[in-house]
Amino acid sequence: MRRLLVAAAVLAALLVPAQAALGHAVLQSSTPAAGAKLAVSPDRVSLTFNEPVQLLQSQDLEVVDRDGAGVTSAPARVRRDDAKVAEVPLRPGLAEGTYTVRWKVIGADSHVIPGIFVFGVGPGELEEPFLAGSVASGPSETSPWGVSARFLEIVGLGGLIGLLAFRWLVWRAVWRRPPSMPRGEREALLAWGRDAFWVGFGVLAVGAMLAEGYLLVVHSASALGTSVWDAVRDAAGVGQVLGDTRFGSLVQLRGALLFAVFALGAVQFLREYGSAGHPRPPAAAAGLLPSALMGALLLSVVGGIAAQGHASVAPLPALQIGAQLVHIAAVAVWIAGLALLGVTLWRAPRIAPRGGPEVAGRVLARFSRVALAAVAIAVVTGVVRSVAELSDPAELWETAYGRSIVYKLLLLAPIVALALYNRRVVAALRRVGRPNRPTLALVWRTAGAELALSLGIVLVASLLVAQVPGAA
Repeated sequence: MRRLLVAAAVLAALLVPAQAALGHAVLQSSTPAAGAKLAVSPDRVSLTFNEPVQLLQSQDLEVVDRDGAGVTSAPARVRRDDAKVAEVPLRPGLAEGTYTVRWKVIGADSHVIPGIFVFGVGPGELEEPFLAGSVASGPSETSPWGVSARFLEIVGLGGLIGLLAFRWLVWRAVWRRPPSMPRGEREALLAWGRDAFWVGFGVLAVGAMLAEGYLLVVHSASALGTSVWDAVRDAAGVGQVLGDTRFGSLVQLRGALLFAVFALGAVQFLREYGSAGHPRPPAAAAGLLPSALMGALLLSVVGGIAAQGHASVAPLPALQIGAQLVHIAAVAVWIAGLALLGVTLWRAPRIAPRGGPEVAGRVLARFSRVALAAVAIAVVTGVVRSVAELSDPAELWETAYGRSIVYKLLLLAPIVALALYNRRVVAALRRVGRPNRPTLALVWRTAGAELALSLGIVLVASLLVAQVPGAA
């Protein structure tokens, strides 16, 4: 409890002096201004944002009259000398009436930001904006499509990182001092561990690549202003997003890195199993260099995600991108480790009735230490990221972004309680040495509850990264 209170005090102290940060493209000014009533017709509409923006299509900035007819005289564009300004020329001599300015830009953090306002020409009262056929159509980034795409991406990449970490930091460490058991049981457990690792690796690697494709389609639908199903059939539109946007360039890079991870894994898989005529005996872990390379590539992929999001436009972007990268990696080690711990507690006693419970107890004790470090790192880096995106503690309850942070903390509270309970069990097991099956079953159930709650945190985080930061 003392540690939790100290952490809460540190969080409060850090939030109070936080400086403002803008994590989304925000319209700072426009000419004409929103709601302006002009005596004469303007020659153009200019929008000035807080960060560089991109128009994927010229029609993503349009001006229409009260009936929805376009009144522009040339395609819209972003100024070459100032990428923060998007403008579109208007036909001369606009008639008296209300005109609607509608836009959809891609910000420096790759988010698709729509907006709308009206201005008037002449003395008449301003009417409501014309909304039919708006460029803001298509799934929003906080829609179920957008949230599910990011959730699957995080699960795939985080699962791979956590799988590698669990094998080298937990499973291998347990077998440095082989438990006392019959040779047949030892070989059976090692073979199961090897098989489980490579099955998980294959599923997660393929899943991560498919998740990137799914994310590309959903983002394309948002950027093109169409439905996800229409985007699937629009190869040219998806190709435009892939080739003409910073988001598309990063997706290409992530896809290439993931393919390299898969290729390295395939080579290492063949080395560990050997050939049909010369099979190799199972080992707790093998191929440190290939595993290190795969880990480095996966961290590069996660770094690419951090470099396209809120962290890239926050104060001290290098620090924020690094904090985001470490945060995701630490959470991946913790959550994926929980899943693998649960599988080990369930399967080890069944595969090796005599020595399996001891192995399961050692895995539990080792993972407890790894998880403690991972959660501590995740909390510290999470505070660093929150401080960068909030300018006032009140934004925690006054903004959707802040409330999502609060929801994550509320989900974290029961997880901390379960983790503290499990650590008491681990301390008791150290005195026993060989846990019985009912004790392992109890820990398995609490680890399952902890895993379910932690996946809820990942789901909230998948929404959080698409919301406008409080300071913006």
